Amino acid sequence: MMSCMLVMSCMLVMLVMCYMLIYQRVASFCTMTDMQRAEALQISQELTRRVAAAEGAALQAGGTSPATLTGKVNQLEVILRQLQYDLRKEKEDKAILQEEVQHLRQDNMRLQEESQTAAAQLRKFTEWFFNTIDKKP
Repeated sequence: MMSCMLVMSCMLVMLVMCYMLIYQRVASFCTMTDMQRAEALQISQELTRRVAAAEGAALQAGGTSPATLTGKVNQLEVILRQLQYDLRKEKEDKAILQEEVQHLRQDNMRLQEESQTAAAQLRKFTEWFFNTIDKKP
């Protein structure tokens, strides 16, 4: 029973670490302000601290009671759920930002075309204007 709980605990630690890596990669792909980066760094450091504590607890689990080990497994599950939620939120934020970037690119192309058209019309008008002035006696 004790070795089974220890194996489960180790597996949860490894799973949490994998989610941490995924979370950090997703966060790095998103465009962030300096304040968002500082917040993400704090979250990452807190998660690292929690995982390290959980790993230490898992290594010492050989001498702990099943109730304590179950509590630690529950704590890891809570951390895992929080990581999953954070990852889902980051993915949603990234999708929203990517959609916004796409719209901005389309607007930028449209504005560039309009600018080129307006510049060509201004050149034609200027040319016509000076030609009209030159033809007057």
